[in-house]
Amino acid sequence: MAARAKDATPNLALYNLRDAAGESQQDVADALNRLGAARGKRLAVTANQVSRWERGITFPSALYRQLLAEHFGVTVQDLGLTRQRITPQRSEKAESDAGGFAIHPEPVSHPQAEDSQEEWRTVRRTLNAYRVQLAREAARLYEPEHRVGDSGLIAAPAWLPAAPIELGQFGIAHAADGASPAVTGTEDAATAVRPLAADGRRHQRYSLALRDVEQPRLFENRLAWHLTDVDWSHPERALTFSTGTYFGAVDVSEALAHEMAMFHIAGDGSGILPASWRNLALRRLVSDPFTPSRRATASSTDTLTLRVDEDGVSFVLHNRAAGNVAVAGGMLHIMPAGVFQPSSILPAAQAADFDLWRNLMREYSEEFLGNAEHGGEGEPADYSIDPLASFDRAYAAGGVRVYCLGVALDALTLWGEILTVAVFDGPTYDRLFANMVSANAEGTVVTTGRVKPVPALPFTRHTIEELAASGRLAPAAAGCMQLAWKHRRTILGRG
Repeated sequence: MAARAKDATPNLALYNLRDAAGESQQDVADALNRLGAARGKRLAVTANQVSRWERGITFPSALYRQLLAEHFGVTVQDLGLTRQRITPQRSEKAESDAGGFAIHPEPVSHPQAEDSQEEWRTVRRTLNAYRVQLAREAARLYEPEHRVGDSGLIAAPAWLPAAPIELGQFGIAHAADGASPAVTGTEDAATAVRPLAADGRRHQRYSLALRDVEQPRLFENRLAWHLTDVDWSHPERALTFSTGTYFGAVDVSEALAHEMAMFHIAGDGSGILPASWRNLALRRLVSDPFTPSRRATASSTDTLTLRVDEDGVSFVLHNRAAGNVAVAGGMLHIMPAGVFQPSSILPAAQAADFDLWRNLMREYSEEFLGNAEHGGEGEPADYSIDPLASFDRAYAAGGVRVYCLGVALDALTLWGEILTVAVFDGPTYDRLFANMVSANAEGTVVTTGRVKPVPALPFTRHTIEELAASGRLAPAAAGCMQLAWKHRRTILGRG
């Protein structure tokens, strides 16, 4: 089980072994991958993973302990990886100095659990390496009229309006209280994608497996608004949401992705197998993907940010680190992109934050300016102070215009994607983002130019096609770019 960084005990023995060998964490990761390959196991150890072992945040499985010992030429005991646990059992020995608690060695986990978790971890990493290709293949499971080009997105035809709609021209609404979703990811159909826990019992939810086996750096359960309906024929309530949790959506969406990876990636990891409904028990249980209320369907606002001046139009791209995020990791994405959710669990925040523009403003502050997440479980976001207040003034003054291109689903995860475009005039963009960061909590900003790299890619057909051909462009990014290019005259105000 992963520990919180502040509670973890650094493993000095493991650090000292590496330091004495004069190796970097990447050197150790590469060595373990080679040793694994020699045993016929395809591993994907990273420097970050070695770092987490040394910091005591995660504990390597039996296989990794054996490989570490082999690499350093020591016994497993010399690795400093013996764990202890404290149980509230009163010690009968008077000489005990453990505060009245007996300290016992932590029991060895269930013999099948480590193998189960190692297999699960391998699939998870392969999933992150092939997300774009898997999404495109998953889209082939659905009717051609539901596919959004070759992006890996699917949408009911009515979910994509004939023309972009300005953000202020439609409303969103809360769904009436109703029954809980029929599919939660805890069903027997999802058993195959949930590994065994240390006690030999199956993890009950995919989010619990992520927490225990391969926890991303940013992984916190928060309130999130779940998409329940899309109806552009009623602009006063075009999008309807219920209140749920982030983990509740992950339990379905990432389980669907894991299931697809298990049966559609070649055994040697060399490529993607043709799409088939065979073995996709959870996806069959979900049934019609365009009835989002049937499952816990969280949604993200995915925003293509355009800077426009006399010299042309440019946009920003984000390289999302797979080890940092639970969803859309290891891909290139437009920015900002974030879960549609309140800034706090407090009722006042839920009322104030149920607004797409305010969600976008918070994401701009966090991803473009590197500010800490607004709210969380603490005080609600304060829109009267900068930088949020400056964003709001620019929006009211017309320095930024925001359009919605429609709503789609990532075919791999069936996660909701609210596709938007924000058009900034040059001076407004330069003023608001004068202190734009090159990296944030979710990844790094893509730059172009050899002499003076800048985070600005030209908004051209060639750039969009080149990015799509790279195989790394997130489905939401690809779909949003393709739709924005189709409607460029409208969103750029050029007739």
